Amino acid sequence: MRTIIPLELKCEYTVNPLGIDVVQPRFSWILESSQRGEMQTAYQILVASSEGKLKADDADKWDSKKVISDQSVNVAYKGRALASGEKCYWKVRVWDTNGKVSPYTKTATFEMGLLKSDDWEGKWIRGGNLFRNEFTFDKDIRKARAYICGLGYHELRINGRKVGDHVLDPGWTDYTKRILYVTYDITDYLKTGANAVGVMLGNGWYSPLKVTLKESPMTRRKYGNSPVLLLQMRIDFTDDSSMRVVSDDTTWKTIQDPIIRDDIYDGEIYDARLRKSGWDTSPYDDSRWDVAKIADSPGGELVSQASFPPIRVVKRMQPQRIINPEPGVYVYDFGQNFAGWVKLRITGTEGSKVTLRYAELLFNR
Repeated sequence: MRTIIPLELKCEYTVNPLGIDVVQPRFSWILESSQRGEMQTAYQILVASSEGKLKADDADKWDSKKVISDQSVNVAYKGRALASGEKCYWKVRVWDTNGKVSPYTKTATFEMGLLKSDDWEGKWIRGGNLFRNEFTFDKDIRKARAYICGLGYHELRINGRKVGDHVLDPGWTDYTKRILYVTYDITDYLKTGANAVGVMLGNGWYSPLKVTLKESPMTRRKYGNSPVLLLQMRIDFTDDSSMRVVSDDTTWKTIQDPIIRDDIYDGEIYDARLRKSGWDTSPYDDSRWDVAKIADSPGGELVSQASFPPIRVVKRMQPQRIINPEPGVYVYDFGQNFAGWVKLRITGTEGSKVTLRYAELLFNR
């Protein structure tokens, strides 16, 4: 007879989370059995610093031993202290009502973020809405991570590629109390030799324009006069050495280009004439860019966003019909209300102006 099986392992509500900062992370799993009314009566969790050490007699981080319990949600880690950036491997097995033990699950992982304020070597910097830096190494990479907070919103780019699939990071908080940072696996974005890292910032809820503060139906707060950036990259090499790239006021350059105005409610103005192709690649001539300046910290505690569901693009839609009510005006009807933005490809002469306006209702004339 088939025994009870633990499945869908999660740590801090997330599958294989990257960059958590909970010092006693919590484990969860669901149970499956072909026998009706089956229950878990005990569990055993193994946590190790490598998959090779994930054995009952060699789990160097934690072996819970057999615990008599039906708990399968938020079982707290009680092993050796975890360090910033440490990656751990874990698995679990359970016992059924007849005392029969299941096989161990497949291995799951979790990785710690930056657990202490002293772990942050980068500085808060300010300037325009584009930031860049170049760096070089000649070793083989074992793994690389980027820890970033760009307020109000940020987009991280390395060697001409957008990092990850998140949009509108980080989540909105009271920045004087809590600031969310995001951890990215950037191993596959780097290469031996010269590299470039770029960040685009937007005002978001951190530094909204006066129009938002004045016309918003809710009371809004202006936390800063312009966006700010905090970034730290750690690159570990196969020879056990490492290097860091951090935001500072000596090696980072900045410029306002090409989004010359942006606001969470009032949209943005994008001047394509100011676009600088290749700004997030190496080599690139940034001699006309300014050196970034040190910014005041927003004041809040830095907290990992690793267990927060990120905002992602989940669907691409085509308009159901296009209406041309008058010359030069086109209405794109998508047939439903949704959260998103338009991707539009146009041609025209330099200096031509295109205005996009979004609306939730369609009025027929």
